[in-house]
Amino acid sequence: MVRRRRQHRSRWQAVQRIEAVLDAVRGRASERYDRRDPERRPRAHLLDLQRYGRLFDRLAALDFEYLLSLDFAAPPEILRILLPQSVLGRAQNGHGFWRDEAGAPLVFRDATFDRVLAALASLDPTLQGPLVRQARGRRLERLAGWLHENLGRPELLLEDGGEPLLGVELLRDQRVATREFLRGMVLAGWMDDFGRRRLCMAHHRRTFAGWPLEIAGGQTFVVRPDLLAAVGIADPGRGEFAPEDLDKLADLGIIQREDREYTRPEYEQAYFRLRAGEGVSDDLALIWIGARHGWAAFLGAFVMDAVDTYDKFLWRFRPGGFDGRLAGELQARWREHYGEPLVADEEILAVIRFAAKLNAPDCLLSSSHRRFIQTEAGSKVATLLNHWRFLQGDPVYEIDLGYSRFPSRKFYEIAHKRLQFMDIDVTPARFVASPGRRR
Repeated sequence: MVRRRRQHRSRWQAVQRIEAVLDAVRGRASERYDRRDPERRPRAHLLDLQRYGRLFDRLAALDFEYLLSLDFAAPPEILRILLPQSVLGRAQNGHGFWRDEAGAPLVFRDATFDRVLAALASLDPTLQGPLVRQARGRRLERLAGWLHENLGRPELLLEDGGEPLLGVELLRDQRVATREFLRGMVLAGWMDDFGRRRLCMAHHRRTFAGWPLEIAGGQTFVVRPDLLAAVGIADPGRGEFAPEDLDKLADLGIIQREDREYTRPEYEQAYFRLRAGEGVSDDLALIWIGARHGWAAFLGAFVMDAVDTYDKFLWRFRPGGFDGRLAGELQARWREHYGEPLVADEEILAVIRFAAKLNAPDCLLSSSHRRFIQTEAGSKVATLLNHWRFLQGDPVYEIDLGYSRFPSRKFYEIAHKRLQFMDIDVTPARFVASPGRRR
């Protein structure tokens, strides 16, 4: 009887996957494979690329085509350089199409961005690793050049050459105050800075509920990937490195500290975790920035969050990360131009404190850039706009947020309580009347 039930479930899962692929091809994706399975599933299978490379290639192609069929506020040429990053995360965690016929997650911990692209490039040569990385870099360089060129204008139309910034359609026709837009960018660009997170814990010390404030973090370094592998460090983001550890790695020539441009494949960027635990919620950071500084700053923070996403996989890079360096350049240029900073130090600490995942109430959510521009099941607007509706007191859609599928009803309740702690007056979330949530 048990064996018969397993066989039935396996056949049912196979039918569901086939239907999902067909729906994706027709442009009618059900989004079933864009979220965690809420049902209890068998234990995950940990697979490696060397033994299961052909399976990896097949699932990467299926997952990518499926994601392309979902509803995003961006054209295909943007999604093609953005979504391989999502495929990587899903492969490493067993989400989406990365399941077997019985629904058990298929986890490829050794998956890399370039290995995903190698699988996709076998079907489309334009998705080769160097080409995609260079295209992402050109997007960031074009954005930085446009910002520096227009920094002296009182208002900005968030378009460059008739195209919305970074290709995001939500930014088309948006005219905003320059100061507020750049302020949002700088706040978002520095909220991930580990030094500032440490200052935040030292300055504020307590959560809104009175418990010790704990914020994790790390730093991205330029490394020699061959030497990093030689000392047995497969993923520095999973450990916890002390300052003396970093000094030793620099002495060995693994971490590069000279401030110059580096290029793959001899060099790579690697994130080193310096303090374990939970970090900062990008969703809550956007909520705070929008509540304090309005629509222009809200969009600025969103754009810098996108910069942070693209920065992770480039062909050319410098130490410090593109977002942190850009925030520093904007702050310095503004001070030079107007004699005052865009953002005060205490304001950066305030947004970090507000958005810390383990402040009160806890909020273990941080949406990715692709989730912000995606219209989720049950919504008629992209998640970014749903957050803004909440801040405006307009009815919001009841959806699931982020890869963890965090309920929006719970998220907006948390955001409202935290804003109350900060004496920021926002109406509690009201939800769009609906006979039921679409899955």
